[in-house]
Amino acid sequence: MDSGMKGMKRRGFLALTMALILALTALGGCLGASADDGLPYRVEVDISSQIVTVYIAGTDEIARQMLCSTGLNNWTPVGEYILPETRESTDRQPWYRIGNLWVKYATRIWGKVLFHSIPYSKKSMQAIDATCLKNFGFPASHGCVRLRWQDAQFIAENCPPGTQVSIIKSGERKESLRELLFQETYDASKGFSYESFLGISDEPGALSRVSEGQEVLNLQYRLRDLGLFDGEISGQYDSATINAVRVAQYLMGEELSGVATVEFQSKIYDADAPTAMNVKLTEGMSGPTVKKLQENLATLRLYDDAVDSSYDVGVVEAVKAFQSAYSYPVNGVASSEVQKAIDYEAGKLRETFGDAEYDCEQAVEPLNLAQVMVNAGVALRERASQESRKIKSLRNEAMAIVLDRGSSWSQVRNGDDVGYVKNSLVHFFQQDVAFLKYTSREDDSVYTVGSTASDYYAGAKLPSELFAEYLAANDQNVDISALVNYVTVDTQGQADSLNLRSAPSTDGEVLATVADGTSLRVERQFTEWTEVSLDGREGYLMNAYLNFWTGPDDALEADEDDVPIEASMVAYAVVESVVDTGAGVYDDDSDDAALLGHLPDGAQVEVADISDGWCLIRYMGHEGYMSVEDLQLVFKNAPDASADEQAGA
Repeated sequence: MDSGMKGMKRRGFLALTMALILALTALGGCLGASADDGLPYRVEVDISSQIVTVYIAGTDEIARQMLCSTGLNNWTPVGEYILPETRESTDRQPWYRIGNLWVKYATRIWGKVLFHSIPYSKKSMQAIDATCLKNFGFPASHGCVRLRWQDAQFIAENCPPGTQVSIIKSGERKESLRELLFQETYDASKGFSYESFLGISDEPGALSRVSEGQEVLNLQYRLRDLGLFDGEISGQYDSATINAVRVAQYLMGEELSGVATVEFQSKIYDADAPTAMNVKLTEGMSGPTVKKLQENLATLRLYDDAVDSSYDVGVVEAVKAFQSAYSYPVNGVASSEVQKAIDYEAGKLRETFGDAEYDCEQAVEPLNLAQVMVNAGVALRERASQESRKIKSLRNEAMAIVLDRGSSWSQVRNGDDVGYVKNSLVHFFQQDVAFLKYTSREDDSVYTVGSTASDYYAGAKLPSELFAEYLAANDQNVDISALVNYVTVDTQGQADSLNLRSAPSTDGEVLATVADGTSLRVERQFTEWTEVSLDGREGYLMNAYLNFWTGPDDALEADEDDVPIEASMVAYAVVESVVDTGAGVYDDDSDDAALLGHLPDGAQVEVADISDGWCLIRYMGHEGYMSVEDLQLVFKNAPDASADEQAGA
């Protein structure tokens, strides 16, 4: 045998030996392993439900339970593991780099498979990856177990090396539990039991998550009649029912347990039971909210039948009359916003006329309108040309008044802005609008609702637009499932600061002014207002001028890495489309620009410029614009990462 052949055999033997060593090293993390005594917890990852449960060691008692995202295509390995000693200086630390992404509190399970937070595009709490956040709770990673940063921190700080980790497929997708965990992580240290978290009560006669049948049906119907429950009337005590009970408990000033105790069931039938306008009302419905609607329509002199809590034909016609005056679609259905607008105008009439008698004069005229019918939105342009400057973007379903309809482009008014839209992207229709004029019989007091068609063409705002602005500033419906930790003030260039008020209303006392760009801790979030902490005191800010984000306890400390991304910082980008058809490439940085084509996921493009959420890219000798949401930016100062280093993210 010649030396060359011997060398080949030797190299083959060494390669086989090395492969066996690597295999045994890998299996050492799971086969025949056992946790050290005295460790506080054991961890279970259920891939089927995308749930991580932390048990107190040696028991079935749950210390913490959280939603997660494991690997796509079964990339997260099933088996028994023992958390190893830290291997890198950034293991279990606030920031850990994986390829071109950053994550928080990475705890190694085995090899490149880690527990860690949802990824960030840079080392900043405000740079969370939008696509990863959108897919949270579903398989989405390359093998790692993604968690909320707080949950990743818990494991990093409380599950030391030697902790047992079981990764299983239970075969059962626990949807109701997933819904709860999507709202919030269960944490036993907060002082309430796991049964309480699940909404289960052992009180005789109480209704909770395990309840079903006629009593639950009765509860759901009553909550719907009170305007609190808009879910399916099913007889099942589901998450929607729990949330409605919690809203009622909030309005009553009670603990938000989500359990309908016997006392609670009695209270919601009292004359002073809490009501809201959160449920759409249609013909055939009845209850306290319908009665309130009838009373308000009677005040508006649009309804003169019996106030009997029944949504009949008379109520339908009265609602239609109001919808016409307010430029809402005229369908006789009282949506949540329509109810609130009717209640608002009725209140203004009572305020204007008091006990005095008054008359209503109604005139109806046709108004030409256009409604945006494109999900991506439409650009309002300075001239009738795609090359013209974009004045603003009109969102899907946005309304505009048609000033001059052309063959391909039309001149429209949206708010204070006048410009042109492409005809193929909007729906044209004519709608009657009513002008309601109320005049006192005793003095010269006058109150009006709406405007004439000529007024609208001349620049008057639609009442529905004005009320939407008012609602954004004053609506206080409770959002029980809110999950934000911090806000950053963003006045969108309208002011240098935002008022911090003593109550969630523009009538609240101004406690302080908060400079644009300031970040604050969230105490409670409502639908249109958020309670925040500022220098040790609480106050309210309008949600319309806030950006919400999550962060650690020290997130408000200065972050030298938190700087705007500029093209000079980026080398290239990798396509990561948010839709299955691939990422669109356009001939302009606009929602209505011409589509040049699509690029598949994984395609690498050169980034020439970044502005207003768009990237000017170059690909195989061609240029075009792509949305930043469809790209994973790769920074110039990022070190090259091997394939296995990127595999776990």
